[in-house]
Amino acid sequence: MATVVGVRSINFKGKDGNPVTGKNIYFTEPLEDGEGVSAERVFLNMDKLLKCQYDPKVGDEVHIEYNRYGRCSGVYPEG
Repeated sequence: MATVVGVRSINFKGKDGNPVTGKNIYFTEPLEDGEGVSAERVFLNMDKLLKCQYDPKVGDEVHIEYNRYGRCSGVYPEG
């Protein structure tokens, strides 16, 4: 289980000139093989956020889902 510690909206034009919109979601989660927590960031474009039906908020407990290529495919609230 991960805890959201930050959210940043992203809006810029990519190298191909198309708009890129979404959110960077910063989270912490307990280390499996050690003490303390790890801190990470994932990016979800607006299409993926809408598919998850989730608007991230600081303090939320979430499940981070990855695809077979190791990219974030979704963030879902726990519970």
